[in-house]
Amino acid sequence: MALNYDYMTATTREKFIPKVQDNIYNSSALLKTLFIDGRVKEYLKGGRKIVEPLRYAKMGASGTYSGWDVFDVTPPDNLTASEYTWGNYYASIAISGDDEDQNMGDAQVVNLLSERTQEAEDKLKDDLTTDIYSGTGSKGIIGLDEAVGTGTYGGIAGGTYSWWQAGASSTAHTRAQLIDSTDTTHFINILFQAADRSCLHKNEVPNLIVTTPLIWDIYESTLQAIARYPKTDRGRMIADAGFDVLEWRSRPILKDELCPAGYVYFLNTNFIKIYVHPQKNFKFTGFKVPTNQDGRIGQVLLKTQLTLNNRRMHYKFSGFPTS
Repeated sequence: MALNYDYMTATTREKFIPKVQDNIYNSSALLKTLFIDGRVKEYLKGGRKIVEPLRYAKMGASGTYSGWDVFDVTPPDNLTASEYTWGNYYASIAISGDDEDQNMGDAQVVNLLSERTQEAEDKLKDDLTTDIYSGTGSKGIIGLDEAVGTGTYGGIAGGTYSWWQAGASSTAHTRAQLIDSTDTTHFINILFQAADRSCLHKNEVPNLIVTTPLIWDIYESTLQAIARYPKTDRGRMIADAGFDVLEWRSRPILKDELCPAGYVYFLNTNFIKIYVHPQKNFKFTGFKVPTNQDGRIGQVLLKTQLTLNNRRMHYKFSGFPTS
């Protein structure tokens, strides 16, 4: 008896796709923290692009008055918008004719679907957790390396508009310099303080630091034992999700093996969003029959993009040790 592909499609959608979605957001300390912070959102406005309104200056029509003073009612010219194209991802779930012949019972079918769906999940994990840092946006996510920078991003030239520039330093620092508390130029805590000051705006500062396992270890080596465990509720929540967490000024420091070598990111998650399209939010297309092959194939589709709606709230170092 041939496999019932209506049953297989329904089982995949109901039993396995929700797990794929959860597991992908749980696969990266950065993705998980953005999810915890409520920064993963469906984009419900429609349109070919994601449009993010930006306020880049204070409203001019305000002030003090007395008696019959005339108010300034000049319309404000302090709003613009950044625009982002969608990133599209897919992973295929394929059942060959041989698979079909060898898996006839319901239990065997469920096991086969579990195995094939796991393969699709692993592929999406690899793509997303890599692109969130280094994606170029040609077809997928525009990663943090481009977003936390000074060049053109979201259709706005950072080189022209200083308010659309993130902080960045590529100055080289050695391990010995980073852990030397007497080195007022290179000590890691002093560098972190400078990054924090650079991002300070309207009492907002970065609330998350992400780096490589090596740099995470270097920072940990500067701490006393009592300071090596998260004390804040947010830090403990991330730790409870299965990730190692240190803290600096009560902000979690995460280590991510996919963070580019030598990088440290200071991020304010209040100004980051990962948008997902409601029509392709880990959508399974259902199994289809190829015209020239013996088998069935379906795709898991994700349409998404990472956006920053205030670049100056973020900072990156790119000259820290790589080995």
